[in-house]
Amino acid sequence: MPSKSPKSNQPTPDGVKVIADVLEASAPRPERSDAVGEKNQYAVRFADHMAARIAADLSPRLGDIQATTKRNAGSVRGKKQLDINFSTPQLGLALGISLKSVHLRDVKGAERYTHNMKRNEEELRIEASGYHKRQPYAVMIGVLFLPFDSADDGKKDNPSSFGSWVRHLRPYAGRDEPTDEIDRFEKIYIALYEPDGTDLRFFDVQRDPPKNGRPAELLDYGQFLDAVYREYLWRNEADFRWAEGEEEPLEVEEFPSDDEET
Repeated sequence: MPSKSPKSNQPTPDGVKVIADVLEASAPRPERSDAVGEKNQYAVRFADHMAARIAADLSPRLGDIQATTKRNAGSVRGKKQLDINFSTPQLGLALGISLKSVHLRDVKGAERYTHNMKRNEEELRIEASGYHKRQPYAVMIGVLFLPFDSADDGKKDNPSSFGSWVRHLRPYAGRDEPTDEIDRFEKIYIALYEPDGTDLRFFDVQRDPPKNGRPAELLDYGQFLDAVYREYLWRNEADFRWAEGEEEPLEVEEFPSDDEET
């Protein structure tokens, strides 16, 4: 199998500017006491603006593949919502990204970020199943956005909200082959962000999280884009690396036949 190596000759986007711009465009941010409808509308606005930014920042790496934020693509049951899709006539859906978010603590009980866990998991699994059943070679990436303080609310033996989400979502990540279970994603990340727009980092749920506290190994926004592009290459193209470190997709060279002039 080819090594997973992204093309790295693109300028690195500034993750702080990305999250600051998305938060500003998504305003007003609701309060915990606001109606559920207002919170849901904010989540949709946030997903729309974040999807547009991720698609724009990924599109230069994907050559002729079109990046869209139409939020729909063909699945086994017709068109389904998808935040970001990259499609070609040859491959169909080549890369799909689904964005979920929990922006506020629950107003009841333990006041954590673990409400709507079952709903978000079921939505992710339905999306993965719908697309993979029709297009088993599609690379599906899931991203759940949580505020950074979700990693700091663990108590005694109870893991933090962040740790609980990692544990809950891990069984649905790591789909390595097109023959693997269709309700799993190739990769799932938890995106931790500061609500004041000063930081944005990504955690692969297949890595081991701290039971409480912020993880030490986090990807910045540019590294996240690299990882997504790497998954696309792994499934759809051979990747080649020169000894000098230069990377490029492996393409078949067309040499002239013996009866052609050179």
